[in-house]
Amino acid sequence: MLKLPITKKLKILWNNLTTCGGSFFPGSRHYRRVFLINVMLIAAMGVFGLFTFLNLLVFNDFKVALVDFVAFISALLALIYFRFSRDVRKSGFITTVIIGLALLSFLYLTQHYEYSLFWLATFPPFAYFLNGTKRGTLAVALLFIPVFITLILNLGVWEPAPYDQVSIYNISIAFIALAVLVYFYEKSRHQAHLQLQSIKAREATEKERNRLLREMHDGLGAQLTTALYATRNEQASVDEIADYLQLALEDLRIMMDSMQAFDGDVATLLGQLRYRLERPIQQAGLTLTWQVDDLPDFPNMTPQDALNLQRVVQETLVNTIKHAKASKVSLIACMTAPNCLKIQVKDDGCGFDEQSVEFTGRGLSNLHYRAVELNASLTINTQPGRGCSIELLIPVSKISDNWLAKL
Repeated sequence: MLKLPITKKLKILWNNLTTCGGSFFPGSRHYRRVFLINVMLIAAMGVFGLFTFLNLLVFNDFKVALVDFVAFISALLALIYFRFSRDVRKSGFITTVIIGLALLSFLYLTQHYEYSLFWLATFPPFAYFLNGTKRGTLAVALLFIPVFITLILNLGVWEPAPYDQVSIYNISIAFIALAVLVYFYEKSRHQAHLQLQSIKAREATEKERNRLLREMHDGLGAQLTTALYATRNEQASVDEIADYLQLALEDLRIMMDSMQAFDGDVATLLGQLRYRLERPIQQAGLTLTWQVDDLPDFPNMTPQDALNLQRVVQETLVNTIKHAKASKVSLIACMTAPNCLKIQVKDDGCGFDEQSVEFTGRGLSNLHYRAVELNASLTINTQPGRGCSIELLIPVSKISDNWLAKL
C-alpha cells in the first residue's frame, strides 16, 4: 500500500476541515461562505490559543489570558457546532459574535494599554465576509457602538498606550491576522469566480447542444425524413430524391457554418446562402433578382442570430420553389434606418390564404419562431393569385463605426 507524502496528507486534511468533511463541495451554493467560516474559526483558535499561553507564561496577565481562553473554547465549540449543524447563516453570525466580544473584552481590560484598537480594525472584514452586507453592518454597529461609548467615557482617564514588547506583539499579530484574513477572502473569491465560469461553461454547452438538436430535428432531420419517404414512393423519381438529399446537405452545411465564429458580415452571410440555393432556384425555372445594399457589420450579432436569419431566408426561398408556382423571386436587403436591417423576399406566384395555413412543423410557425429569437418583426403580405411578400425587420443595437462614418 502506497504512503501519501506529508504535503498530500496536509492538503487532504485542510480540504476536509474547510468543507465540513466534504459536505460542501466547490460547486455547491454556500461553498465560499463555508470555506471562510472554517478558516476564520481555525485562525481565531490559533490567535486566542497563542495569546492564552503568552499572557500566562510571558506577560503574566491572567485576566486577559482568561478572556483569550474562553474565546478559544468558544471558537472550538462553534467549529464543532458548524461541522455537525451545517447551518451557514447561524454559524457565521456566532463566529462574528465570539470574535467581537473577545475584542471588546480585550479593549476594556487593557484600556488600550497594549494597542488593542489595532485588533478592532480586523473586525469589519470578519463581519462582512461572514454575514454579507446587511447582517455585517448590524454586527459592526453592535460592536462599535459600545466601543465608542467606552472610549468617550474614558477620555482623559486611560493613559496613552506605551510602545513596549507586548504592544509589538499585538500590533504585529493583528497585522498578520488582517493580511491572512484578506488573503483567504481573495482565495475564496477566486474559487467562486472559477466556479461561476464552470457553471457558465456548462450552461453554454447545454444551450448549444439543445440548439443543435433543434436544428437537426427541424432542418436536417426533416429533409432526410422527406427523402426517406420519397424512396418508398414508387412514383418519386431519382431526381426528386436527389433534390431532397441536396437540401439536406445544404442544411448540414448551414449548421456547420453556425458553429463557426461570426464577424457580423450579413452581406457575406446572404451571399453564401445565395450560392447554395441559386441552383435549385434555377432548376425550378425561377428568375432570381438579388439586391443587397452596402450593409454595415453587426458586431453584436451572435452565431445563433446569424443562423436564424439564414433559416428565415432559406425557408422562404425553399417554400417559394416548392409551392409558389412563381416565375420570379427577388431578395432585397437594406438599412431602413441607422439601426434597422430590412430583408424582403417577394415572388409573383399563386400566393395563399394565410388563415388557412397550418402553423406547425417547418411552415410559417418556424418563420415566426426564428423572428422572435432575432427580436425582429416578421410581416407576411399575400393573397391567393397575387404572389407573396415576406419582410423581416431586425433592430440592431450596434453597428460598425466605419459604416456610421459614411452617413
